[in-house]
Amino acid sequence: MLADVRNTLSLSWSLFGRTIGAKYRRSFLGYFWMVAPALVVSAGACVAYDSGLLRPGDTTLPYALFVFIGTLLWQTFAETATLAHQAIEGARSYLTRVQFPREAIILAQACEAFFVTCVRVFVALLFMALTGTLSLSSAGTLLFCAFLAALLGLGISMITMPFTILFSDLHQTIKLILSYGIFLTPAMYLPAGDGLFALVVRNNPISPLMQVARDVAAGVAISTPTEFYVVIAVSIFVTCLGIALVRISTPIIVERMLIGGR
Repeated sequence: MLADVRNTLSLSWSLFGRTIGAKYRRSFLGYFWMVAPALVVSAGACVAYDSGLLRPGDTTLPYALFVFIGTLLWQTFAETATLAHQAIEGARSYLTRVQFPREAIILAQACEAFFVTCVRVFVALLFMALTGTLSLSSAGTLLFCAFLAALLGLGISMITMPFTILFSDLHQTIKLILSYGIFLTPAMYLPAGDGLFALVVRNNPISPLMQVARDVAAGVAISTPTEFYVVIAVSIFVTCLGIALVRISTPIIVERMLIGGR
């Protein structure tokens, strides 16, 4: 058992090293593409805010930093929420031909996701330093919230992977939800009122992470401590459940691939 774990970790680390190098060193801008989407969305939101088209409410941080933290956390969650599916789908060409620990593919992708998250957090810390909100507590809290967002997304992706591999419509539906789901979070504005939309925004699983990271950066009391602890517990639970489900379902998925000739 211990040898299997060691082999899986060794293989996943090797795959991670090759993937991260090949993926970003071939492009002219390289690692900039890790943070480009969050920067573009944040810039667009700031333009809308300056022109009066977007009314975010009473934010305790400079709006540019407010929206960048929210966008960063949502992007981290959205990318990892389909990670397991992408890992298995991308390995179809050799998954049925080579015998190796299947979990290593997902673990390698997870390592890449956490590496990208660290790069994005570093950029956010630079923004915080420029706005005078950087401290040891705010830096640690932002990193922890980003880690939780990635962990929650990873757990969800492992739970849904056996079904999205078998039913492509489900995968497309999840992608569609994740593409526009940022508008159902307080990434660019704070929920106002007690209507259905405000209720959805407040109860989005990423909302407490955004709020806690912003509260600590602003130096104010955490406004959603209970929700934050719930997200921590749920993240750990879904990740453990996802790992168990992957170990059970992967042999069945590979068998279906063999039957289907893919």
